[in-house]
Amino acid sequence: MNKLSILLLCSLLPCLAFAQKNKKVNYLFSNPPEINIDANITDWDNTLTYVGDELWAFSVTEQNNNLYVTIVIKDLQLQREAFRGGLFIDVSYDGKKKEGARLQFPYWDRERRRALADLGQHEETANLEKELLNNVNGYFLTGFGRVRDGVLALQNDYGIDGIVKIDTNKCLVYEAKIPLQLVGLKSEQIAVNLGINTQYALLKKAASNANKNRNMYPMMGRPVMQSTLKNPYSGETEVWVYNKIIK
Repeated sequence: MNKLSILLLCSLLPCLAFAQKNKKVNYLFSNPPEINIDANITDWDNTLTYVGDELWAFSVTEQNNNLYVTIVIKDLQLQREAFRGGLFIDVSYDGKKKEGARLQFPYWDRERRRALADLGQHEETANLEKELLNNVNGYFLTGFGRVRDGVLALQNDYGIDGIVKIDTNKCLVYEAKIPLQLVGLKSEQIAVNLGINTQYALLKKAASNANKNRNMYPMMGRPVMQSTLKNPYSGETEVWVYNKIIK
């Protein structure tokens, strides 16, 4: 091997390592026994997939034309972000990586969030978490074909169900059930985007949208550099999960 080849290989190795380190992982549905929405992860029969050195874990399955999702958050700071911004499940209509029917839970409106924030100045963390979970407005839905956008009550006639609690291991455990007939799937392929609404993710999305607008309207100013935004966690806080649905 000549010197030029060696120099070229040495220059490419860091780039290849960087690309591999930052490569997005596409996950698949699991196949646990029958799921009950009770925030008891033993139902999932060790099918949890861990992200970022056990930062958080998830599992997704389909049973009887219902989508079931669980999210387990071990990291305390990420738990706080989940309480602040909520957890989301986004079901693509056609199996491609794009927004579709989105469910956010838990959800608090601004007035209730402000009241809980004032309470948080005087309450211990454990008591605050209890108050937060006891004062949830409901689910916040967008893009469902058969349910109007907006807040949906916890007790509803659509079959949407969810629960969040702190378990005995001090992990935040979330389970949700979404009847797929409410989504209006256009393909047998299903893609589910799920995760935690972190401040980093919101800023990254805002920067991306700003750059898209600047590409459409160049006079709007300089582009926002997304590379300056740094993920404060050891792994991604949202993932894509895929499967084929047999109708």
